[in-house]
Amino acid sequence: MLTKETLTKRQQDNIVKRIARNYRIKKIEFINLEKNSFTGTYNLVFKVNNQKDTCLLQFEKLEEFNVSRGVVGLDPTEDYADIKKNDEFTVDTTVDISKIEIIYLKD
Repeated sequence: MLTKETLTKRQQDNIVKRIARNYRIKKIEFINLEKNSFTGTYNLVFKVNNQKDTCLLQFEKLEEFNVSRGVVGLDPTEDYADIKKNDEFTVDTTVDISKIEIIYLKD
């Protein structure tokens, strides 16, 4: 059984920063977030740069995204190779997301 939960705007911004550390992102659309009550994991569905396929990010705690530190990879990697950055970065690299169009989860 799935139960409805949500991420704050700040947490969604932190996810965008984690993705943007490693990819050239112009747009991200958060589509759905659900918690699986059997496994206890969250499933976040989103789209990057108007791609037709969606991405799935699974994690255990909403609090994981209270900070922007970290990196989120996109799978399958070959579908996102054209937007992958070649620059060196760390999990603390500052990322400016002001030019990224973000469509947040609906309440």
